[in-house]
Amino acid sequence: ALSSAQRDSNPLVDFSIYSLPIAEQNTFKLLLLIPLGALVVVILRNLVGIQTSGTFMPVLIALSFLQTSLVLGIALFILVVGVGLFMRSYLSRLNLLLVPRIASVLVFVIIIYAAIGILSFKMGWDWGLKVTFFPMIILSWTIERMSLLWDEEGGHEVFVQSVGSLLTASLAYVLMSNETIADTIFLFPEILLIVLAIIIAIGSYSGYRLSDLRRFEPMERL
Repeated sequence: ALSSAQRDSNPLVDFSIYSLPIAEQNTFKLLLLIPLGALVVVILRNLVGIQTSGTFMPVLIALSFLQTSLVLGIALFILVVGVGLFMRSYLSRLNLLLVPRIASVLVFVIIIYAAIGILSFKMGWDWGLKVTFFPMIILSWTIERMSLLWDEEGGHEVFVQSVGSLLTASLAYVLMSNETIADTIFLFPEILLIVLAIIIAIGSYSGYRLSDLRRFEPMERL
């Protein structure tokens, strides 16, 4: 791309992603996929009606899946978040203040990750070593949000939003992990303007969601 642009004397090549070092290009290739994950969240929340923990938390979870894999990421999500929320319920008996309680949960998360990495290495499994700093921070933040939601709405709402976030993150991962889509977005970043147009169009929609069909189903029987 650089050679072709230089032959055509294109001055914009000096201000394109191709002018960056290779390592930074790989970083931007990952960043350019985030709007696709955001589009999945917008569709599922505004058109389907799936509840998630936060607006773009599923996008961050999908990014952590890109660092591990889908199956391993889901397993780690269920294990770490489940143990973190269990420890949160135990710490609530100590009548701790909010910030110390959340900080204590984060300490348990680090211990869980260390134990997973060491045990998987001793058993000859390399999947535990894929637990990097990036997904660890994301899951820790997820546990923090779930803990706050538990205090405000209760355990049922935590379960509903956890399942919705995991489903949304899985669908976003499938889209973001597609090499053809990733290469196309990287080669033609102006496609993000189309993604933006779709998001804005969905944002102006104020009709019923698919989940509303179940709510109004008893009215059809009348």
